[in-house]
Amino acid sequence: MKPRTFNNTMKKYSILGICMFIILACSNDNDSQSVDFHYASEIFEVAFRSQGTIPQPSIQWPKEEGTFSLKNPIEGLTIDENTGALSIERSLQVGEHEVTVIAQSGSQSWETRFLLTSILKYTFWVGGRNNDPNSEEVEYNSILQLYEDGTLDIELIDELGSEGVGVWSIDGDAIQMWLCTYCNDMDPQDVPQTDEHSYFEGVLENDILDATITGEWYVVRFDPDSTTQYGNFVFEWD
Repeated sequence: MKPRTFNNTMKKYSILGICMFIILACSNDNDSQSVDFHYASEIFEVAFRSQGTIPQPSIQWPKEEGTFSLKNPIEGLTIDENTGALSIERSLQVGEHEVTVIAQSGSQSWETRFLLTSILKYTFWVGGRNNDPNSEEVEYNSILQLYEDGTLDIELIDELGSEGVGVWSIDGDAIQMWLCTYCNDMDPQDVPQTDEHSYFEGVLENDILDATITGEWYVVRFDPDSTTQYGNFVFEWD
């Protein structure tokens, strides 16, 4: 009879343990319940060096209200920890930024993501170029305008008829420009196919105070086929 009593007792404890596990599992599920947490859109666009605000997100807190934070810091983007609204500053770098926001309430947390893109929609620059590859000094005698469609205008200050056109592209902070001065009537898209056009290759740098494009410029010749660096260039945001 004693062995049977021992076995019955073990069965009771086993059943009790299983019940406790189920109760605790249900309790944990309740503590980590999902919430509806999102911003007004999954994609936001802002003009380069503009300032703005992404309004606070929609969230249904399960218990007490919590706080918000950025999972990964992004230069030029700050978050209000109480509302979740995001402030965009001039120092936000051009290009795409994947933003992940964390909502925290007690021991629980939730994440939501969206894409924020800073676009060179229409920008105005003042600068110039030199004819010495070994010198960084340039005369600021040119006006450059970049358009969202990938075309550009350039003009030499106080030089009649110097208006020109071209095209540009950017990958990260690396920028390329193909342009021709004194050719205002040309189709900008045709410039890279013309002989002896200018090619600019540089880097776009941006901070809270200013933005600059610096690099080298070349003359592209098709006959004979050559690319020769003629000097350096600098353009500043204006």
